[in-house]
Amino acid sequence: MALIKVNNLSKCFRIYPSRRHKLASLFGIDSHSIQKWTLKNITFSIDPGESVAIIGRNGSGKSTLLKIICQTLHPTEGEIIVNGRIGALLELGIGFHEELSGRENVYISGQLLGMSRHEIEIRMEEIINFSELSEYIDIPLKKYSSGMQMRLAFSVATALRPAILIVDEALSVGDAYFQHKCFDRIKQFQKSGTSLLFVSHDPLAIKTLCERAILIDKGIMLADDHPAAILDYYNALIARAENNKISIDEGVRSGSGEAKLTAVDIFNENEPAQVVLSGSKIKLRVSYKVIKKIPDLTIGFLIKDRVGNEVFGSNTYVLQKTPPFVQGGQYQVIFELPDFRLAAGSYNISVALHSSYHHLSNNYDWWDHAATITVISEQIFAGVVRLDTQYCELI
Repeated sequence: MALIKVNNLSKCFRIYPSRRHKLASLFGIDSHSIQKWTLKNITFSIDPGESVAIIGRNGSGKSTLLKIICQTLHPTEGEIIVNGRIGALLELGIGFHEELSGRENVYISGQLLGMSRHEIEIRMEEIINFSELSEYIDIPLKKYSSGMQMRLAFSVATALRPAILIVDEALSVGDAYFQHKCFDRIKQFQKSGTSLLFVSHDPLAIKTLCERAILIDKGIMLADDHPAAILDYYNALIARAENNKISIDEGVRSGSGEAKLTAVDIFNENEPAQVVLSGSKIKLRVSYKVIKKIPDLTIGFLIKDRVGNEVFGSNTYVLQKTPPFVQGGQYQVIFELPDFRLAAGSYNISVALHSSYHHLSNNYDWWDHAATITVISEQIFAGVVRLDTQYCELI
């Protein structure tokens, strides 16, 4: 039985031009409101022990969806079924009162999450210890920094292992040390069978914690797939200009079209290569044509492992090189990697034509999975890349 089942879920908000019009609507007079559909026909389910990321641009409806799941908002259409206790860390400050002390807010927030006062009292010391706020627990919350509030909120939300843990961006305000601490607790819960619903813009965290991802844009569910594929699609969404088109037929491609990638090839010892030995010298040849006059051009590449983790990337802007970009011309540039010391495995290479430092600025053509290469290794080592290591014995 699914822990969360969402069927044709839609949410509409009414926007009024003034408070007077909103007040009139309470008496059945509603001729000036505008309907804003934040979510439209969302359908998915989450099984016990499954970890799912919700991905989308700001304003896509992610937070609204989580609030409906947590029953702090009601859907306009459709239904949602939740089987199990939810532990939720939504927008920072929800359920907190700034005039009350940290301890008093623990009681309020805990009860909102479904814990009894007795359960909170039993776990109060554990909550305080995990948050590491013992010196501040009895002072008003208004004197807490956003990071301190996040510590307290997470500690309360995870005081009891929930059947479903929902986390919405709030971890991003914490310091790196406490983020690691939070992720460790989340992983412990996952091992014990807790399902995770996670909203974040951090691709590494998504790929580390989740085996599945859902992409939402403008309130519509676009895709449901493994995180690496969804993140590629998401990157194309945020990179495109207003008239760009996205294709998922040959990897994700997006771009305005002023310049176009035509081929991406890998060479080893001047021969086309699909398999190379770790430590080999390889060349990445990028072929492209310039369709329209452009002010400048940057060519970049990004290497990812088989699960989508970014391994290495560079571009002509960083290398302080200016590739040719005369209108109507067809060109080739070669990136040389003289010591390709990656671990054994399969890697894919994405290539982009853009201006400035990154592909979000004047994206002309962004081609994900443009080429694939397999690395074999004669040496045993852990991790993604082999570093020179020397043994020094002290006497």
